[in-house]
Amino acid sequence: MLYIEDNPVNAMLVKQLLARWDDVRFVLAEDGHSGVAQARPLLPELVLLDMQLPDISGEQVLQQLRSQPATRPLRIIALSANAMAEDVERARQFGANDYWTKPINPARFLAEVRALLGRVSIP
Repeated sequence: MLYIEDNPVNAMLVKQLLARWDDVRFVLAEDGHSGVAQARPLLPELVLLDMQLPDISGEQVLQQLRSQPATRPLRIIALSANAMAEDVERARQFGANDYWTKPINPARFLAEVRALLGRVSIP
């Protein structure tokens, strides 16, 4: 899993939540450019994308990932504290498969990730 997130607290929370699954490799990219660069060779099963990044917007990250044949099919979940309908619609228009809001609810987050990754149970 690739998490493109500049906030260290959010990154630490997600990393700790995912630590319960030994077979999930957590990779962090702290800005949009490095996220796009890491997505190409990793081709992760799931990308979590913060929509407010320090260098480029989440929309720009989505555009870049969706414009490349290798990364176009990636499952990308937009994450943001912005929960307005227009924010959700905009992320979907740029290619997000889903849109989850922050702050992260741990139980819901794990259930959603479990479903996306095909995990049968949460340890």
